Amino acid sequence: MDEEQKTEPKIIEELKEKAAIESQLDSYINPSEAPKTNSNIIPEQTPEIKAEPLIKIKDESEIPPPEIKKQTRPIIRTYKSDVEETIQAGHISSINIALAENKKMIGQERKTEVGTKKQGINKIIIIISLILVFGGALTIFIPQLLINMQFGPKKVPVETISSQPIITADLEEEINLDTINQNRLSTTLQERVDESSTQLGQLENIFLTEGTSTNEKLVTASEFLQLINADVPSQIELTLKDPYMFGLYNYNGNQRFLILKVGDYDTAFSGMLSWETDLWQNFKELFELPDNSALYSSSSLSTAIKFQDYTIDNKDCRVVEDSSGNIVFLYSIIDQNTIVITTSVNTLEEIINRVSKARVVTQ
Repeated sequence: MDEEQKTEPKIIEELKEKAAIESQLDSYINPSEAPKTNSNIIPEQTPEIKAEPLIKIKDESEIPPPEIKKQTRPIIRTYKSDVEETIQAGHISSINIALAENKKMIGQERKTEVGTKKQGINKIIIIISLILVFGGALTIFIPQLLINMQFGPKKVPVETISSQPIITADLEEEINLDTINQNRLSTTLQERVDESSTQLGQLENIFLTEGTSTNEKLVTASEFLQLINADVPSQIELTLKDPYMFGLYNYNGNQRFLILKVGDYDTAFSGMLSWETDLWQNFKELFELPDNSALYSSSSLSTAIKFQDYTIDNKDCRVVEDSSGNIVFLYSIIDQNTIVITTSVNTLEEIINRVSKARVVTQ
C-alpha cells in the first residue's frame, strides 16, 4: 500500500510537467493564443496532490515560480506567422492590406490608360507632322507649277484628223504615207483589206494621211488616184471633189469599194464612159480583179473587157460579167454627185442604203 501511495503522486507530477511543457511549446508556436490545458488527462475535480520536485531545494518557500519566456518568433515559421508578424510590426490591419492592393490595381489601370493616351497622342502628332510636310511641299510646288504654266514651254495641242467618211463606217483604219512605200500603195491597201478583222455585215473605212504632228493632213481624191496610177479622164478630173472614201464591206468576203464625189452629173457620166477602156486595168491590182484571159473561158471571145447596162435598186449601172454571168466589176452614179466603183452587187446595195440614211440625217 505504501508503495502504491508513493507512486501515484509521482505519476501526477509527471503529468503536470508534461502538460506544462506542452503548454510552453504551444505558446512558442502560437504566441497569440493563450496556453491550453489538457482537460482530458487531468480532470478539474482531481484533488491537488503535491509532488516532490525532481530537484530538492533546501527551503521550498524559496522555490521561484516557473518562468515561461515567450519567444518573439515561433520555432516553426509559417505564412500565418509571417503575416501576423508583419501586421504587428507595421501596425496595420487586413483592411489596410486590402486598401493597398486596391491602390496597386488602380495604379496599374492608370498606367495602362496613360499608355493608351500616349499612343493616341503620338498618332495624332505623326498625322499632323505629315500634313504639315505635305502642305509645305504644296506651297513650293503649286507656285512653281503656276509659273511653268504661264511662262514655261507650252505643248501644242495635237488635232486628230477627221477621216470625213462619206457614209457611216463600223471600223476605221489610218495609213500614213510617210510610213509606207508609196510606189506600192495598191499592194499595201490590198493587204490591209485581206487582213481586216471586220465581221459579217460590217463596213470599214481605210483613209490615207501624209505629214506628221500639226502638218498631218488627209490625202485628196486626186492624189489618191495618182498614187494608184489611174488614167483618169480629163472630164472626171475637172469635176472631181473631196472627200473620197476607200474601204471594204464584209459580205461573201471582203469586197472593196471606192466612192468619188463630183460636181456635175453629165460631165461625170461622159467621163466614166470614156474611162471604161482603162477602168478595169487601173483597178485590177487594188480590187484583185482576174486577168482578161481568165475572165472568159472561150478563146473565140475577145479578151477586151466589156461593160453593159444593168439596174440595181433602181440605179443605172455599168457591169462586167464573167463567162458564167456573174457580175465581177461595176460602177454606178447613184445620185447627182456620187460615183461608186466596186466588185459586188451586195456592196453597191449597202452603200446606196447608207447614203440614203446619211442624207436623211443631214436633212
